Amino acid sequence: MYVMTQIISITDLRKDLFRIADMVAFKGIEVEVEKEGRRIVKLVKIEDDPRERAKKALEILPKLGGIWKDIPDDKFKEHREFFRGKKELEYMKKLGSWRKKKDGKGSR
Repeated sequence: MYVMTQIISITDLRKDLFRIADMVAFKGIEVEVEKEGRRIVKLVKIEDDPRERAKKALEILPKLGGIWKDIPDDKFKEHREFFRGKKELEYMKKLGSWRKKKDGKGSR
């Protein structure tokens, strides 16, 4: 698929920021911004949607809840890159409290 690229000045970006953002987001146009004759910034549409990642996590986590208590910490850390955002990390900390405590009982 061919993506159209536009080159604009930093002044034009400053004047029409919201219109240019809509072009990038909804039309898929890439925009390169020039300052003093050099291209300094490229604006592209982000395909990664954190809401979709969160929905996927919320589908998976209830199925795994009781299984995680037996997974060693070093194995669990491998999967943390999936949960990158602040809210996801906070959620993962809460899930960590499900794990068995030293007395052999979980927090629930």
